[in-house]
Amino acid sequence: MLKRKQNLLLVFLTMWCIALPAQETTKQQHTFSFHTGYGNMLKGTAGLTNSSKSYERSLSEGVSWDAQYYYRPADIVGIGFLYSGFSSQGSHEEGSDHLYTHYFAPQAGIYCLRTKCFFIRLDAGIGILSYRNYSKVFDKSRRVTATSFATNAGLNATLKITRQWNIEADIQYVASNIHKIYPRYHNETTTVKFRNDPLSVSRLNLSAGVSFNF
Repeated sequence: MLKRKQNLLLVFLTMWCIALPAQETTKQQHTFSFHTGYGNMLKGTAGLTNSSKSYERSLSEGVSWDAQYYYRPADIVGIGFLYSGFSSQGSHEEGSDHLYTHYFAPQAGIYCLRTKCFFIRLDAGIGILSYRNYSKVFDKSRRVTATSFATNAGLNATLKITRQWNIEADIQYVASNIHKIYPRYHNETTTVKFRNDPLSVSRLNLSAGVSFNF
């Protein structure tokens, strides 16, 4: 029932965006943007050098950043590409961890509340996520790598400040589960599989930045 309501809400928002009249025809069809801010792996993260819940929770929060490109062939629709990154780090008596995730995806957007100086865009895409953990255990280097399919959904608010420059606020959710990781320790690489309980690297990003139209 909940999933049905979510689907109905998405359909309603899409139809609402399409129905809204544009007050200015888009002339500049290309946009580059960059954002930075706060990232949070809401379900926590595992695969660290310390399995305590408090340590896992602290490594779930970090810095996020992204770069986006959009081509806007029509007032209400855009297609483009997203790169989204995340980093967090921590240490304890026996070692340390430095997490990175890198997400690459084509995406599409629907432009809502379009006025001369402001618009809201709904984003969605599917791509590949790369996971890296550069850690140490008793001063010995340990590296964990993995890749997985992922999806993203987001909400972007853009305010024009000049003809070509804008300021933006961006909310983005990247969803991904990893079923297999490759730890490398003492110059030996092994494979660890998560059959029934995959490693969640899904995260919520809250960020702000600038964009350039041309």
